[in-house]
Amino acid sequence: ITGGMVLDGTGAAARRLDVGIRGDRVVALAPALPVAGARRVIEARGRMVAPGFLDLHAHLEPLLEMPLAESALRQGVTFALGGPDGGSPLPLAPYLDSVRTATVGINVGYLVGHNDVRRAVLGMAARAPSASELARMRALVAQGMADGAFGLSTGLLYLPGPYSTNDEVVALAQVAAASGGLYT
Repeated sequence: ITGGMVLDGTGAAARRLDVGIRGDRVVALAPALPVAGARRVIEARGRMVAPGFLDLHAHLEPLLEMPLAESALRQGVTFALGGPDGGSPLPLAPYLDSVRTATVGINVGYLVGHNDVRRAVLGMAARAPSASELARMRALVAQGMADGAFGLSTGLLYLPGPYSTNDEVVALAQVAAASGGLYT
């Protein structure tokens, strides 16, 4: 890719660089790379060149109906993290199996949604969980993590989220953290 202004993802200012790619890897960045022997040359003068963007708060509910994710792709998004705001497919494994067999246009990951976990155990009860209910909720988060979730999300503004306690959220976030997951 020649002549473009490269944003390298580090936060540094854009620089005029050529980008050498072999297969699916960037192998060289320089002010001027030789083009002799290149299988393909993309002229990017007047354009920005950047790695794929990450969308860390993606509502991917329509993914299986619109698997090419053209809107995300056209914006340069190459990875989207679904399951924000405490909502996610539950159980996660069958949904991820469906995603794997579809022709999906971007890479995706999911968070375990606290509201769906809470609803599966407590319904819409406006109370703290009992010890046994919290243990079931913890098990659902652990299963989601084992199924490939990146972590836990909450949407404490959305029902039944407002009925949860800090201790409940911390207990569930600890389960995600024990598997290397994050909390949003």
